[in-house]
Amino acid sequence: MQDELSELNRQVLATFGQPVMVFRGASLFSETRGIISKALVPAGQYEAVLQTVTSITLPASLKLQRGDEVQSADQQWTVDRKLKDDGQLTWWGLHEA
Repeated sequence: MQDELSELNRQVLATFGQPVMVFRGASLFSETRGIISKALVPAGQYEAVLQTVTSITLPASLKLQRGDEVQSADQQWTVDRKLKDDGQLTWWGLHEA
């Protein structure tokens, strides 16, 4: 069952992902495919204000650290924190670099 899930993970990223490069410090840490998404989430007191949150979904085997840099096309972000991990995919919060 685990092998089937791993294969499905690769197919999802190959189909829906886009090429991204991850830098740790000044050197290239990894080249992979990821799904970058933006969402509006409530913030502040009484949740009356919305803010945009950018996240990236990557294979769980790729272990990022806070401060790593993610580049895709002409955009660049800094990794903030891990948002979610389901064993196959990991969601990371990003900030504009």
